[in-house]
Amino acid sequence: MSPGHSPAATRPRLLDPDRLDAWLRRMPKTALHVHLEGTLEPELAFTLAERNAIEPGSPAFPYADLAALRAAYRFADLGAFLDVYYAACGVLRTADDFHDLARAYGDRVRAEGIRRAELFFDPQTHTRRGVGLSTVVRGLWSGLADARAHGVDVALIACFLRDAPVGHADDPAAADAGFTDPAQATAWATLRQVLEYNQRAPADESILGVGLDSYETPYPPELFAAVFARARAAGLRCTAHAGEEGPPAYIRAAIDTLGVSRIDHGVRCTEDAALLERLAAVHDTPTVVADFGEPHAIPLTVCPRSNYALKVFPDPARSNLLTLLRAGVQVCVNSDDPAYFGGYALENYRAVVDWLDPSFEELRQLARNGVHASWMPPAAKTTLLAEIDAWFAASP
Repeated sequence: MSPGHSPAATRPRLLDPDRLDAWLRRMPKTALHVHLEGTLEPELAFTLAERNAIEPGSPAFPYADLAALRAAYRFADLGAFLDVYYAACGVLRTADDFHDLARAYGDRVRAEGIRRAELFFDPQTHTRRGVGLSTVVRGLWSGLADARAHGVDVALIACFLRDAPVGHADDPAAADAGFTDPAQATAWATLRQVLEYNQRAPADESILGVGLDSYETPYPPELFAAVFARARAAGLRCTAHAGEEGPPAYIRAAIDTLGVSRIDHGVRCTEDAALLERLAAVHDTPTVVADFGEPHAIPLTVCPRSNYALKVFPDPARSNLLTLLRAGVQVCVNSDDPAYFGGYALENYRAVVDWLDPSFEELRQLARNGVHASWMPPAAKTTLLAEIDAWFAASP
């Protein structure tokens, strides 16, 4: 039993089912691993299909009705999920569509106690269909405006699709234009679009960082080393999905080859004791210090309901979230693609309580880790950490 993991007698206030959801909802928290396209609820998908004159059941949107789309939400693995995810994304075509997507998520964020949200989006999913990156980003920022006005601190992270072409450093691209040939939507072209967009955008509507997602195998991080080096040189923060279905070696490569300061998922690190110890250690490498402003551990943004839905852990009680926490890894709770995996921040924290029975102190540490793992400025972190501590101290 680790320090802070106390017997059940210390936890009755957490486990009162009549109060637990309300308590978890109001708990101050972060959201560091959410794909905005993964918040596309079935009802909104059909609304956008109708707006854009996309025929349900057609190749452009192969679901005849809501029941058919919901039935498709039964996934055997990551690849099966992504097939549905990309098909549904076809309804996102205009700035208004991205506005409505982000506004719906922003409303949830406000209701769930989220204070800081660092949100992924997948430019290539849209630019390879002819949608300009600027259209996507401006629509997202417009949709997030209300949440920001109500005190939610938001950042955007553009993810490269690891199964899309890497391309070449001189690949042509313009932020305002999509591509007529999907093969042109390379990682290099996408980075060029991101940098061009950032040059013109207001500072508070820029893209903070880049990530790496989509089908994990067989696409090792090393394929994107030069792209990430250029992104890092341009001042972008760097993270990557690794160690969800891919091996622990992908986590090592993301750290050593891509220079990331954070790992998304990373749960397979427990298969490598040396890697687990390394993640828990404080790092003073230039990339880590650049992203966090000080020497720092390499956090993991873990998504419990996603891991269960995609059968990373077919038995949710065998999730290694608390194993990681007790090993000193800076692990935090996130929702991944909540429209597809049965829950947003609230449902993921509730799953942790129901499946893993954490102590009160462990739950507090998970919430605090979400702040430490974020790319917020240090002063903002201090303020939010104090708010979390006060919340737990005042809880009856």
